[in-house]
Amino acid sequence: MNSNDILIVGVGGAGGRLVEGLSGLVPGALRTAVIDTDTEALASSGAVSKLQIGSHLTHGKGTGGDAGLGRRAATEDAEMIRGLLTDAAMVLVLTGLGGGTGSAITVDVLKAAGLAGIPTLCFATLPFGFESKGRAVLARRAVPEIREATDGLILVPNDKLFKSTGKDAVSEAFPKAEAALGTCVLAIWQLLTKPGYLNASASDLAQVAKPERGIASLAWAEGRGRCRGQSAAKQLLAHPMIDGGAILADCKSVLVSIVAGDDLTLKDLGDIMVPIKAACGEETDVTIGTSIDPEWKGRLLLTLIAARPGGWSGAAPARTVAAPTETTTDEFPPLVENPNPPSRTGVQTTLQLEPAGRGQFEDTDPTLQDGEDLDIPTYQRRGIKL
Repeated sequence: MNSNDILIVGVGGAGGRLVEGLSGLVPGALRTAVIDTDTEALASSGAVSKLQIGSHLTHGKGTGGDAGLGRRAATEDAEMIRGLLTDAAMVLVLTGLGGGTGSAITVDVLKAAGLAGIPTLCFATLPFGFESKGRAVLARRAVPEIREATDGLILVPNDKLFKSTGKDAVSEAFPKAEAALGTCVLAIWQLLTKPGYLNASASDLAQVAKPERGIASLAWAEGRGRCRGQSAAKQLLAHPMIDGGAILADCKSVLVSIVAGDDLTLKDLGDIMVPIKAACGEETDVTIGTSIDPEWKGRLLLTLIAARPGGWSGAAPARTVAAPTETTTDEFPPLVENPNPPSRTGVQTTLQLEPAGRGQFEDTDPTLQDGEDLDIPTYQRRGIKL
């Protein structure tokens, strides 16, 4: 597979920024595209192809968190989306979930590729724990649809992605985190386009990250010098994206990508794979792939994709009384907020309720779908008397 066979598509603002950072790592080498409703964001992108959709609906602006508007924009310009994917042998989709663009349009891009018989791999970031409830809800709703539409889905919680940049200024943290994720995507691209002596194909990649295998996670580490293999493996197994290596014991499949110079040795491979396989379960399928790049002489990059059983339910984790801890977005709170609803009697009378506002959602961004605020109770939106 050559470099032009793989199309890297960024969807929405977050996806566009990831593509921008990725393109800067290997200028001119990647076939990239960005899809958005926002003309200002598209104008600042350095992607090879830029596609504005929904111009008649958003008038060149963003979707404002309205997933229904994003979906209508994708439907309006479905033909242009299909045209963008022409001649691609594989599509890597980069997106951020929680907004009206990434959460809605990503599914349509993946479906268009699927209908054309093009395999896809989707990297999707999840909102920070401190972001609005509306963004968490949109992300939670998007994940099952994306899983159905793609050959492989890798979820990247922002809280874990940014864990190593917590003390940095925001202006520094975002570029650092996006560059780290971009480097991983580039490693996958190199694995497919510049294979070494141990090859891993697109089929191997899809086999690990396919939705039926469960939730796919991503981790990475770099090693330098004489003990680069040991150093990189140690860093990798301590990575927050895989809970310090804890999830590997339950994984069904793991793929390890190694990008290195032509000085990569069998000892390096042993230093890397022995501890990784020891951390995995006895039944875990472990696949290794190498990519040889002269620019990586004296150092190497490990990228690990691990699929653990189960789906992403979005259920809230159990709470205990303890000191405040770091918030993660592996799981989002359930849509039903009250775990103990009042009991019902056999006869219901009309209640004299005072008009209510948006309640606990007052200070958050509204969750809009087709112009309707989903944070307002259904009975109020429909004028039902209780």
